[in-house]
Amino acid sequence: MTTYVGVDVHSSQSTIAVITSGQPKPSIITVRGGPEEVKKQLLRIEAPFDLCFEASCGYGKWFETLSSVARSVTVAHPGHLRLIYASKRKNDRVDASKLAKLLSVGAVPAVYVPNVQVREWRGLIRHRAARLPSALR
Repeated sequence: MTTYVGVDVHSSQSTIAVITSGQPKPSIITVRGGPEEVKKQLLRIEAPFDLCFEASCGYGKWFETLSSVARSVTVAHPGHLRLIYASKRKNDRVDASKLAKLLSVGAVPAVYVPNVQVREWRGLIRHRAARLPSALR
């Protein structure tokens, strides 16, 4: 039995969709809180699972946190998710379900997630660049 999880992440509330092979409809869970609260809910899934969420601000923290509980984590490229953005039905439950379905068929347009050290280095560069006078940028 294979389990796929799609997570529509937000800073204060996220939606989790769980698809198991042979299951006609996904199970939907809404979680209040950030990555740690989502992680607590994911720990309740008994079978090993693959997980997908859409890249947004802070996706590195989400990736690190969710990688500790999932067999694999795929971060989807938001600009290439035409299936979600072309849809007339757009809400967190639908988005999470579509991410899980795309993952189950291997159709997620993934982004590269750099390691923690590279993300911290990039953050330092952004911080320093923001402090420069506009004439030097």
